[in-house]
Amino acid sequence: MKRMLSLTLALLLLAGCSGQGAPSASPSPAAAQSSPQATPVTEEDIRTLYEADGYQVQKLTPWGPDFLAEISYGSDTDFTLLEWVFGSSGRRVQLTAMSQFTSYEILDDGQVRYTTNGMDSGTPWQGMPEEVTVRVLGDGDGVLAPGWTEIEEQRETVWLDPAQPLYIGASEDGVPAFSGRYEQVYDARMDADGLSFSFIPNGDSEEKFTSFFPAVTTIPGFSTSYDPDTGVFTLRLYNTCLSSGAPGTPLNDDLALMGYPENLYPYAFPAGSLGRDSHFLTGVVIREDGADTVVTAQLTEQAYRFTVETSNLGYDNIPSFRLVFREYNRDLDG
Repeated sequence: MKRMLSLTLALLLLAGCSGQGAPSASPSPAAAQSSPQATPVTEEDIRTLYEADGYQVQKLTPWGPDFLAEISYGSDTDFTLLEWVFGSSGRRVQLTAMSQFTSYEILDDGQVRYTTNGMDSGTPWQGMPEEVTVRVLGDGDGVLAPGWTEIEEQRETVWLDPAQPLYIGASEDGVPAFSGRYEQVYDARMDADGLSFSFIPNGDSEEKFTSFFPAVTTIPGFSTSYDPDTGVFTLRLYNTCLSSGAPGTPLNDDLALMGYPENLYPYAFPAGSLGRDSHFLTGVVIREDGADTVVTAQLTEQAYRFTVETSNLGYDNIPSFRLVFREYNRDLDG
């Protein structure tokens, strides 16, 4: 993201104050600290300074003497970020990354709740929607202790309707895209409240094996769907197999150094039933379907909402995720 100038320093320059040097580079547009101004910062001041830095103000919401600014970089208005601007000093605090917001609201002085659709400008990846409450630390003069974080966040669990299609994975211009990663199911099982999966590299070739480690291992792209006529919930794991590898493969030689069992390949997870029925799922079956792995299950009446939890095991080489279901909850659902 392009480096922003300190709002307060820029205002001093606009006021004709000389002898001030340009601010040093810092990791975010809001990182520079400054002293209070003799006169309050106006909406016109804020818009002028953002535009000078190459940003467009999409929306500026006054809150007492302060402002919440939604800004975009250049002409890209698909992704915007939120910043809190103190009217007394011009201190500017970045609240979010460049995200696609579905809504946001001011709760109190320097406190904002926002929701996103899971898309972020930093990575071509469609993630889970987010619900976050963020609060600015300190006041117009700065944080209480220099060098400490400027904000604190509280993230809420997002619960989705099983009938609402969900896609998690590589995305290009908002459209699902082939990630170039090849994965294999390492384990799949029923939990009391859902399903758990973990993954290892595809061992059919060195090319497929190494595609698993572009930077950090992650779960395969997947989608969910629901058929209201049959009550069947379907999970499709893209570019993911149940078995791979061959006896004597050289891929086995260094597996222990990477946190995997020795002589892992050939490895196969059995197709078929994943076990006894649960409170939320019945008749759970896993199988291969072309290049993908598909899991189907009948939802019970108790499966009102679900969420996705991700993690990574071993030496961060065994990504995993859980589909967690819950019942209707009057406090959460009204």
